[in-house]
Amino acid sequence: MNKKLEKMKEEYMQIKASDTLKERIDISMKASKRNNANTWKKITGLVACLIIAFSLSLNLSPVFASTIADIPGMSEIVKVLTFGRYVVKDGGYQASIETPKIEGLLDKELQDKLNKDFKDNSKALILAFESDMKELKKQFPGKEVHLGIDSGYIVKTNNDNILAIDVYMANTVGSSSTTHKFYTIDKKTKTLLTLPSLFKKDSDYIQKLSEYITAEMKRQNAKGEKTYWVDDPTFGPFKGIKENQNFHINNDGRIVICFDKYEVAPGSSGSPEFVIPEEVVKYILK
Repeated sequence: MNKKLEKMKEEYMQIKASDTLKERIDISMKASKRNNANTWKKITGLVACLIIAFSLSLNLSPVFASTIADIPGMSEIVKVLTFGRYVVKDGGYQASIETPKIEGLLDKELQDKLNKDFKDNSKALILAFESDMKELKKQFPGKEVHLGIDSGYIVKTNNDNILAIDVYMANTVGSSSTTHKFYTIDKKTKTLLTLPSLFKKDSDYIQKLSEYITAEMKRQNAKGEKTYWVDDPTFGPFKGIKENQNFHINNDGRIVICFDKYEVAPGSSGSPEFVIPEEVVKYILK
């Protein structure tokens, strides 16, 4: 037997089911043989018992849980939920701040670290908004003043290998500007990925990616698909990506380079993203 499966079996056999659980399983199995008409009902009860046992095994045995994570499809138990929501509607002052929370990562230390980062970011935004609102009310008593912030998150990828979350913040004073912070977690290695960590040491990934993105910007400009400041004398030219440029990995395993609103294009182009073809990076990826 495969060593991992053998270890899984040992860990599972160490879990002590309660007498009630054993009796329910035994009754369900015997009853299903006696009464075919109630087979599905009994199977449902048995499955419920097995789910309880499975849940106990995940909680009681890190080795068992780690082995389960290597089975295709089982990484989907990782969830991203809304931990908290802060909403203000006070005349021209409006705020909506949602805080994400990750559940189900096998690396609890990494999970706790990320969740703390999410909470700290939201707390900082709330404190800044409340401070600005208080100051503006003091400076312009009784006047209509507009101050707005919209912050939330988008789960970009959640498959067997990758969890990628985009935490965004839109400042809605006048024309809105939007910034993003991406978190890309490799579920297999239990690490928070950075752009440099994806490439071989001393590989010139910045130049490779920048050349592709520059060409793609020019192509989209020529086609009228979007507008980029790639050759603009006022706002450009585009000089290339940063060493730690925002990115995530999509469901196809492709690197997606991301820019904030107004970073490389006018507001009409939103927050641009460029999916990098495999042939661009295949010789420099780790």
